[in-house]
Amino acid sequence: MPSDTIDVPAGPSLAGRLAAAIALTIGFYALALALAGALIAAGVLPWVFEGRNNLWLTIAGPFFGISILVAIFPRRIRFVAPGLRLTAEDQPRLHQLITDEAVRADEPVPAEIYLTFEPNASVMEPKRGRRVLVVGIGLLRILTERELRGVLAHEFGHYRGGDLKAGPWIYRTRTAIGRTIDNLSEHEVADESWSQRAIRKPFLWYGNAFLRITAAISRREEFAADACAVQSVGRAAHVSALQRLHAFGPGFDFYWQHEVVPVLQSGRRPSVSDGFRRFVEHEDVTKSADAHLEEIREKASDAYDSHPSLAERIAAVQGQPDGVADNTPCAIGLLRDADAAERELLAYVIGDELREFEPVDWDAVGNEVYGRRAEALTEAYPQILDGVSLGTLPDAVAAIPATARKLDADESDDPNGLVAHVLGDGALLALRSAGWTLTAEPAEPIGARRGDAVLAPHSVVDQLRTGELDAETWRERAQSLGVSDLELARAAAPAA
Repeated sequence: MPSDTIDVPAGPSLAGRLAAAIALTIGFYALALALAGALIAAGVLPWVFEGRNNLWLTIAGPFFGISILVAIFPRRIRFVAPGLRLTAEDQPRLHQLITDEAVRADEPVPAEIYLTFEPNASVMEPKRGRRVLVVGIGLLRILTERELRGVLAHEFGHYRGGDLKAGPWIYRTRTAIGRTIDNLSEHEVADESWSQRAIRKPFLWYGNAFLRITAAISRREEFAADACAVQSVGRAAHVSALQRLHAFGPGFDFYWQHEVVPVLQSGRRPSVSDGFRRFVEHEDVTKSADAHLEEIREKASDAYDSHPSLAERIAAVQGQPDGVADNTPCAIGLLRDADAAERELLAYVIGDELREFEPVDWDAVGNEVYGRRAEALTEAYPQILDGVSLGTLPDAVAAIPATARKLDADESDDPNGLVAHVLGDGALLALRSAGWTLTAEPAEPIGARRGDAVLAPHSVVDQLRTGELDAETWRERAQSLGVSDLELARAAAPAA
């Protein structure tokens, strides 16, 4: 069982944080109102008392003053559901685990729980007494159940510490400062006047000071919340979760944009969570993640960082009990019918048209998505493939500029790139026609496999273009694989 004897250090006191947030907010509005009032007065009062004024000041003073007043006018923060709302009836196991951690933290269970895709969890309080928890499918995929408990304990630590009570003050003030600076700026720097730069200067100074002070408070809050996680699951599980989140979390956006989005654009629906599992387990991704962890191992936080660095967070819990060994399964198992939950979440993100998308397994994406896309592109540009075989591919690559010049000017912004892509697609289809299986595993280039042999035609074309691969080496490889004489197929049918 997790230790209950850890003395959780207090973060900055709630009263102190609220006082700091209120003082900073009052300071900003006092600065803004004083400067706005002075600018308006400078443009108006000389006319009232002297009957005359400088024309520039008459126009610029009220203009800039009113711009400041418009920017600082409070806006209502409207809560928008960040994802798919989960209920205890929908997801009993996940809801129970969240409830258990809320009880351990002596905090109320969040009124609303939302599922998103990102490998992250967060808490918010849109209005007083309305607590919201957000948890991502990506997070459930890369953490164990015990590690997830630690993440939840960390989030409940923010509730416990009252961190969210000062949050709205800080957020509104930060937003108002940003709007003020934006209203006093021109999108084209060359169009800015010296007066705009001068008036903007105090807000830039105050904004930087505001960010430094509030970021320092936030970092102390994170240390206190980390201590709550250690109290719940022990140091080992907490540190493991931190490392996995820092290692694989940043890669999710790349995975989404380069692996998931192209499949969705084809009208097919892949398993996002299973694809992310394959992505993070790929050897190249694992090596990259390890290198990233090594790079940030000794990195300190910046004065404007809202979170301490990984090294600082790990150092802060050194000496705490490791806790029991983590033998719990992957947290994705907490979802009842994860595929159905993911499908509903995609429908929430994309819209009802997703319901018309046919599911596709990642093992079939190569042929059913990229194979069909290659068929369409090569059918549109058959002339590019005329007389080209895999053995003569280097000659076709060398002729790309000449081939591109024969295309209509409005067919592509990058005609050379278009020709290269068609050649890669043609080679892909030629291999498929010879019995190779098309593959597009997450973190792998689009390619073709036969037994232990794997070829990635688009990569081959790119390497031939850059000189990374010379023509003779490619010809020898194509000859050794017995594919040298394969003609680049146009919309070749899958081999039986």
